[in-house]
Amino acid sequence: MWDEMAETSWKHLRAEDFVYVSGQLGSYAKASEGGQSRTYYEVIVKELNYVTQTCRDHCLSTSAESKSGALSEKRKDRLQLWQIFFANPYEWWDNRISKVNPRQPDFKHRDTGEALWLCSHDPPWIQRQLKLLDSRMGDRGLPGNHFPRYMSPWVYDE
Repeated sequence: MWDEMAETSWKHLRAEDFVYVSGQLGSYAKASEGGQSRTYYEVIVKELNYVTQTCRDHCLSTSAESKSGALSEKRKDRLQLWQIFFANPYEWWDNRISKVNPRQPDFKHRDTGEALWLCSHDPPWIQRQLKLLDSRMGDRGLPGNHFPRYMSPWVYDE
């Protein structure tokens, strides 16, 4: 029933491990013995990576925070922000090419203003996902790396 990825994960992953999972989410309905239909969910994993928790980004490091444990929370928030970015990159400005000042963020959310900087200590999955995203944008013939904002077309009933 399980494939090799699931077996390996079962053997090596532990509670509280940070992992990045990409794939598809599926669901199916199954009748119980009592006749009631119950919905089950499954993740069809395409890629699974450990996420390191050691990033020394300039926006995350102060000695006071590291003593209080707030640094660890900021790292978690930053990794979660990267996951939000990859879930919908079209909602972010890509400033990597046009950035003049190194203090400017590499990515900035169009609505909330949240910012992300690339860091040499980022988990490897971030660089892989960015390369994949850049290649997809290049395949679409988009100028530079500015991701378009997609809007659904209006359909008028006349």
